[in-house]
Amino acid sequence: MHGVVRRDLLKTAAGLAAYSALGRPALARGQTITVWWNQGFYPAEDQAFHNLIAAWEKASGNTVNLTLLPGQALNEKIISALTSGDVPDLMYADNAPAQIVPQNAWHDRLVDVTDIVDTQKQALSDTAVQSAQFYNAEQKKRAFYGVPFKGASLNLPVWKSLIEKAGYKVSDMPQTWDAFFDFFEPVQKKLREKRMRHTCGLGYTLSTTGDDPNNTFNQFMVAYGGGGIVTPDGQLHVRDPKVRQAVITTLTRLTDAFKQGYVPPSALNWGDPDNNNAFHAKEVVMTPNDTISISVAVMQDKDVYYNETMSAPLPRDNAGKHVPALLGVELAFIPKQAKNADAAKDFLRFLIQPANLNTYLKEAKGRWLPVMPSIVHSDPYWLDPKDPHRSVAVKQGVVDPTLTWFYVHNPAYAQVDAEHVFPVAAADIINGMAPDKATDKAFARVEEIFSKYPIGHQA
Repeated sequence: MHGVVRRDLLKTAAGLAAYSALGRPALARGQTITVWWNQGFYPAEDQAFHNLIAAWEKASGNTVNLTLLPGQALNEKIISALTSGDVPDLMYADNAPAQIVPQNAWHDRLVDVTDIVDTQKQALSDTAVQSAQFYNAEQKKRAFYGVPFKGASLNLPVWKSLIEKAGYKVSDMPQTWDAFFDFFEPVQKKLREKRMRHTCGLGYTLSTTGDDPNNTFNQFMVAYGGGGIVTPDGQLHVRDPKVRQAVITTLTRLTDAFKQGYVPPSALNWGDPDNNNAFHAKEVVMTPNDTISISVAVMQDKDVYYNETMSAPLPRDNAGKHVPALLGVELAFIPKQAKNADAAKDFLRFLIQPANLNTYLKEAKGRWLPVMPSIVHSDPYWLDPKDPHRSVAVKQGVVDPTLTWFYVHNPAYAQVDAEHVFPVAAADIINGMAPDKATDKAFARVEEIFSKYPIGHQA
């Protein structure tokens, strides 16, 4: 990877990278681009984006007409717009890489943004580069249909204070997969003895809505050897005995914990914010979460952030080998019917200049990970060993090897996740179905979905 000059990376919002005309096509000033963007989890995220917009407007002489919406409302608006053709110039939604971009790239509804990605391709991680390329069924090839600018992997926030109250030390937490998660069962028992009757050891989200249940299931499946369920050529491998066993094991482990009372009963109905709330209320000792949003939400309470809680790294697998984190790479994208696509591209070129991107993500309090390794190696903010949350997430999702999400290889898996096929299988097991039967039922639906997205073997 090409390095990034340190003095550039350490610029503040007031000193965003100079906007050079070098390498960008001429663009008339005085244009307005319409942008739909995901509302932040907290105000600092939105302010960081407003700051970025202001810097681009000043540098380019153009303006942004911005609409910020929460995730589900934005998804519905984007899908409706892409269907009708009445679209803005630029879009970004947190779960669009899984639920919107793959399918619409397949149907040739998005602008090829290879020229944008190429401006920073050497700085991007391999996973980020791969995660921005999708198959276009009309053109029979892959191309860049999103511009990668941040990422996230499964995070494991833990109440250190509750572990200690139960009579254990943080150093007692095992470092292999099953042993790590099993550890929270005796912790719960000890806390119950101390009259914490409503605190559960494990905060698995077992509903059939939102991103959390899919993210937890898929990362567990990888840990159990099922990472080959979809290969980069877009082919499905549910008939592979190793994949089948990984799914059975994952579903069994998640549902057994629930049936044995180590997961709150309300987890069957949790939306994405609810495990966050359960953690903050000390209803759970540990909960898998998509980003470090749980920790960032209490950053102002230094005792809670630095002393009472921590983020545990993903454990190794049961054989002691490294488990690659599934890295969700966030993408901004341009619909084909956009009226000001060139100006939207210009904004994206500005966004992914390393210094600008670093400033934006830092001003958003580091909830999201950079997708440029040179950023985290050049700015001590990201790997600060004194930070018990961000440094863990960055090492896991940027420094260590990561795995591309399966929907990148084939948009069929995006539909699998959208339908919550595997969380539905978990619900079937909780309602009495045997894990192998629930797995086979899920696989039948997965194969049916994949039959609608045929991809020839890619070179």
